[in-house]
Amino acid sequence: MRQQVYVSKNVLDAAQERISYIFDEFEEIIVSISGGKDSTVLAWLTLQEARRRGRKVGLFFIDEEVVYQSTIDQVTWLMNLYPENTRRLWLQFPFRLTNATSVKEGQLICWEEGKHKIWMRPKVSYSIQHKPWPLETETVRDKNKGFGFYDVIENFQNHREDTAFLVGLRAVESMNRFRAVAKNPGYKDCYWATKCGGPGCASFYPLYDWNFHDIWKFIYDNSIRYSRIYDYQWKKGMSIREIRVSSLIHEKSFRALVELPEFEPKTFDKLSKRISGIEVGHLYGKDPKMLRCQKLPKNYRSWMEYRDFLLDTYPDASKKWIFEKRFAHHLRNNYVARQECRQLILNDYENNLPVDNSPDPREETIKKWRDLL
Repeated sequence: MRQQVYVSKNVLDAAQERISYIFDEFEEIIVSISGGKDSTVLAWLTLQEARRRGRKVGLFFIDEEVVYQSTIDQVTWLMNLYPENTRRLWLQFPFRLTNATSVKEGQLICWEEGKHKIWMRPKVSYSIQHKPWPLETETVRDKNKGFGFYDVIENFQNHREDTAFLVGLRAVESMNRFRAVAKNPGYKDCYWATKCGGPGCASFYPLYDWNFHDIWKFIYDNSIRYSRIYDYQWKKGMSIREIRVSSLIHEKSFRALVELPEFEPKTFDKLSKRISGIEVGHLYGKDPKMLRCQKLPKNYRSWMEYRDFLLDTYPDASKKWIFEKRFAHHLRNNYVARQECRQLILNDYENNLPVDNSPDPREETIKKWRDLL
């Protein structure tokens, strides 16, 4: 386990030095933005350096269509903040997203051809509306799902050379994010970077050691605009882990549908017409018995029994075998079965919420006390 090392330099000075280093090393620089607080700060810092040097940087946004209108407003502001220093890389073309709120319509094809009348909003005039890479060399991670969000990122990066991709990832948020920074050798001796994309490319994480409070203090000190969804979520008393902006329908964020009619009623109305299951997410997004699978429904004696029922009645035959094959390698206990129930209910055939295939900790605790007594 790596030990945290504290130095006299503050995180802002360190981030500015890192960004300056990237400008020294690369002519081509692209910042990934999501409309969230972290990528907003990273884009703002990078654009300040670009202005000082009279350079241009790319702002890269994958438009998932089913996002807050506040996210689109924030991205639009960033794209037009310093037009003389910005190359707008706003991607708006079809790709697939998992819809965790419905098995009937388990996927959404963003910007699907022929459905422009029910799109969440019109496309932006300056967006990239066709895949900017050769289709004959296109790669797809999961043939069962089809061309998806991460395929967009990989193909975009794989067809570029000598490019620095800047990402607003902060390692302190989770061990998974820390591993994302440290899992591969970085660029030269740069430990806050990982290899990616085509020849000479790398991903850089200049804000990797910033904390939640560092981000918000910087936004306040510099009067930087941010997504208003954060204000709504804070006023609702949400925790730090809950306060975030992202797609509204995938496995890790569908609970946002509970407050969506209150935060953005027009967005909720459009989303309800765009894809099925939105009402279910709104009504049961935080219910412990439904989508979250935290409490066993009273008609079942165990999570294993409930899991078997859900698997037997799973309505999508084309995906059912994926769960059957995956579960065959799992332990048979209630701890594992509860997680399997969550995957089935959320239609998580992609395994985005992986099961901790371990002995039931409750059984271990009971055994321990039985031995002691």
